[in-house]
Amino acid sequence: MKIALCIVYPLVGYPPFHQYASRFVSSYQVCPPGHEHSTVIVCNGGPPDTFAQLVFGGMPGLQFLQHDNSGFDIGAFQMAARTVPCDLMVFMGSSAWPTRPNWLARIADVTQRRGFGLYGAMGNSGDNMINVSPHIRTTGFWIQPDLFNRYPFMVKEARFRYEFEHGNTCLTNWILKQGLQPWVVTWNGEWLRHQWRYVPNGFQNGDQSQVIIRDRLTEPPFWA
Repeated sequence: MKIALCIVYPLVGYPPFHQYASRFVSSYQVCPPGHEHSTVIVCNGGPPDTFAQLVFGGMPGLQFLQHDNSGFDIGAFQMAARTVPCDLMVFMGSSAWPTRPNWLARIADVTQRRGFGLYGAMGNSGDNMINVSPHIRTTGFWIQPDLFNRYPFMVKEARFRYEFEHGNTCLTNWILKQGLQPWVVTWNGEWLRHQWRYVPNGFQNGDQSQVIIRDRLTEPPFWA
């Protein structure tokens, strides 16, 4: 299975993107993926800067793509999925990092066993009071590009990112309408939507030690 790892590297905005990129690469070095992959760095807002070329320079099969930042991270993911040929694309937001060695081997194993569908390291159980549907969080997820590219809505404005992630027409709900399953995958289990709130040591639960890919919302304060 040919896997492409897609990471968003923003060149605009206020968060500490250099710090996030350095943390990802440091974690990658400590936690080898355990499976071959190519690397796609999507530079949102301009060409790769000197820092990006330096920090990501040792990644395998490295390719830089330039995106105009429309739709922020989701727009970048959709562009990468249309551009890079592969069997499976693993999408990681700018603040994401792997937590243990062989994390990509775990991803590949689950996907080969479960087949077509949407997979993520973290799931949100939703909240009807604020119109948030249960959803796979989009800072650490993976899907076959052929399937991902069938999603009928292109995210070209930042405000539509939230509809893509957790609105009525979100990717998770669309996957369910295709007769497929969205899975949360931890180190010791695979979890269906009705189980996400109760995943032992999963996203914002317990010590979160079962989360394969973490991001800034796994760090206190959790509501940030």
